[in-house]
Amino acid sequence: MKYIVCFLSVIMLFNLMSLQRLHADTPLPKPKGKIILTIEGKITNKNHGERAVFDHAMLANLDTFTITTSTPWDVGVSEFTGCRLSKLMEATGADGTIMFVTALDGYEVTVPTSDIKEFDPILAWARNGKVMTIREKGPLWLIYPFDSASELRGMEYSARSVWQIERIAFQ
Repeated sequence: MKYIVCFLSVIMLFNLMSLQRLHADTPLPKPKGKIILTIEGKITNKNHGERAVFDHAMLANLDTFTITTSTPWDVGVSEFTGCRLSKLMEATGADGTIMFVTALDGYEVTVPTSDIKEFDPILAWARNGKVMTIREKGPLWLIYPFDSASELRGMEYSARSVWQIERIAFQ
């Protein structure tokens, strides 16, 4: 019994610590590795001037979630691992009704933040257990659970599924 109480106490402490790191009032750490994502616009928690910047480890520390789905660009089903956008919004104190998602090549698309609550998309950094390079649509790819709802199979959501993401601006 003593071991069970101790185990449950450790779990509760871990959960409390995890919740604290996701709140916007907890300062974001500075990246130690290569910056792969910049968040700007209507955010309250910043770590680089008026922006929040993230390396891979910081995103993984916020959240690691996996979606198994097919995509309009591939044959078959793949497993995508990344950070839920909802967790990224919480951590940065992001607000707004839209976000501008920009790729390395300058491609930009407007995504309503209502997609985050409705479909729980992720910023994937790995596909089938392998970290994606730029050549493989990395470092980050906005992935919807395309197989979970018929409306996600349309052109509207395909266009929102930006790869090679470098920046998100909340408005």
